[in-house]
Amino acid sequence: MKSRRTDWEKELRQFPLNPKGVPAKLKQSVEERIAMGATPKRYTGGAWAAAVALLLAAAVLVAEREPILSLFKQDKDELPFDVTTERSVKVHWIDGMSFMSRYGEAFIIQHPNMDVETVNSPPYDPQKDRVAQYEEMIERDKPDVVYLTMDIYRELADKGKLLPLQTLIDKDKYSLAGFREGVLETLRSVGGGKLYGLAPEFRTEALYYNKSLFDKYGIPYPVDKMSWEDIFRLAQRFPADGEGDDRVYGLVTNSASPYGTAEAAGWTMGLSMISADGGKMTADTAAWRNIWQFVADGVKKGWLYEMKPRTGSISGIDYYKRTPFLTGNAAMMTASASIATDLIEAKKRYNLADFAWDIVTEPVDPAKPDISSSYTFDGVYAIPAQSANSRDAWEIVKLIHNEAMAKKLSLQYAGAVGISTRKSVSLPSNGRRMEAFSILKPDPAFSGRTDRYTLLPREAYNALSAAVTEELKATAAGTKNLDAAVSAIQQRGQQAIENAKAAVKP
Repeated sequence: MKSRRTDWEKELRQFPLNPKGVPAKLKQSVEERIAMGATPKRYTGGAWAAAVALLLAAAVLVAEREPILSLFKQDKDELPFDVTTERSVKVHWIDGMSFMSRYGEAFIIQHPNMDVETVNSPPYDPQKDRVAQYEEMIERDKPDVVYLTMDIYRELADKGKLLPLQTLIDKDKYSLAGFREGVLETLRSVGGGKLYGLAPEFRTEALYYNKSLFDKYGIPYPVDKMSWEDIFRLAQRFPADGEGDDRVYGLVTNSASPYGTAEAAGWTMGLSMISADGGKMTADTAAWRNIWQFVADGVKKGWLYEMKPRTGSISGIDYYKRTPFLTGNAAMMTASASIATDLIEAKKRYNLADFAWDIVTEPVDPAKPDISSSYTFDGVYAIPAQSANSRDAWEIVKLIHNEAMAKKLSLQYAGAVGISTRKSVSLPSNGRRMEAFSILKPDPAFSGRTDRYTLLPREAYNALSAAVTEELKATAAGTKNLDAAVSAIQQRGQQAIENAKAAVKP
């Protein structure tokens, strides 16, 4: 009686050579033979004929770029993911419990063989370099995925501490087409030309406006892509001489302070009050003087709102009343998407914000009208270069950024955790132009630039902020002219910088 192997080899002879691929029945027979796991033995007679037939078939298939070997092993360009072996992936985040509720539990449900461990961010210590703290954490805790601010992402990428993602993307045939315009370009720019991470959410500001007030005073509504000067001039047209509930402000900025308003306007125009190395004040220029003049005018005439200092906690209706736009006493406000939620909640709970309102884009630099100056990523997910578990890490990075997860979080948080970087996912509109938050693009070069104010110690920054506010108020009060005020800002700011330098000398 012939062996089972001989019978199997004989069966192979019935299959003709097929230049279009391996016949299904032959493939099935081969797979069944592999499953048998028989021990090899010397070929004789008909066995040699079958072997020759296989070799000829393989030769033809190679010529057609369909290697016979592809029947038995994974294509080298594909990236297999083990869905059976029990193991875990370690993720660093701000808070491990929050990560699990947002992403981790969904990952475990999708991959029952996987577990997720979490590592919290190192506690902030102003006496230590933040990047060094993250490097120590990566070395000590060995996370497979890290969650980074943009500046730390840039530094770690520059030091070679992060894994470039392009190889994983290519092998996994992962499409990047669903991300909003400018997102990947910015991440690559900050990474020195390479993509080291992905970001699921971003934040921008927009300009809210009270349509009821504009209608009352016969002033035309603001439109997309206005400059700060346009907005300032629009705010000047509203009367600011009322009292109590009749008091109207033309503009409330996100910072609600003279210094913050000037800083925001300057940032949009690419201006900074200090030099690139943080060593010199640069506040006395024509461009800055134009901003100083508008802000001083806003303080003097009352169209620019300044939040009063407060102490203790605040809640309930008082939380909403501290922002005049929510009470209907301000014509315009620059703010994030979360204010839209506040407006809806204030009306629902306390009958505040009972007026018509809508949204246009934030002020822009006329030289770059399509660029947002407030565009920031909530955080970037990256894989440390030293991770021995990069394939599993990539799987969880993909889940964090997939469309279904983005839609779920957008509905759940309605912009409170940022806006999805996925083009197909939008904020709930509630009848307003929420697209104003995503019309503008990030500026890759701008986003990669070091914020010069971070070069100043907290004490120096506070001293500069106080100098600007006090000098502009002196101008508004008429005790100083603009030239004297700008000169004082320059001198007081420089003194703060010198004091900070002296404080760090050994």
